[in-house]
Amino acid sequence: MILVKLRDLHQQDKAAVVAMLRDRKVMRFLGPRRPLTEDEANSWFESALANPARFVVAEADTDEFIGFCGIKRIDGVPDFGYFIRSEFWGNGIAARACRMAVEKLSAEIDFETVQVFIADENVASKRVAEKLGWQARQSSSKDGEPGRYYRITN
Repeated sequence: MILVKLRDLHQQDKAAVVAMLRDRKVMRFLGPRRPLTEDEANSWFESALANPARFVVAEADTDEFIGFCGIKRIDGVPDFGYFIRSEFWGNGIAARACRMAVEKLSAEIDFETVQVFIADENVASKRVAEKLGWQARQSSSKDGEPGRYYRITN
């Protein structure tokens, strides 16, 4: 089992972050629903470094960047999300990182106000939500994609 920790984003994470943002599998359900260009990914990284939002998920022993997890305000609404480098998929990291982020944020965030949207086709994320005991609230669509909003329970 890969042990993980949450930390802030560092400059040395750039190559791994840019590669992740350019990965078609990772970006399938995120942002523009396509891999970012090199310039877009570099710009995204610089913005995330200057305006931290979600936690970095890192390997506990080596500090290697694995992904992001936590809350970012999108159009003024707190949005909980995560994205993990595809080479780390299937190791239970997403569920562990979400649990850690919710625990860390629970003192300062009212999770009733937080949006979690999962596309119907995102089977892996629906499994993560079920594993965490999150409740599907309502069917909806986001960016033209059918899915459901979930309520975080901790």
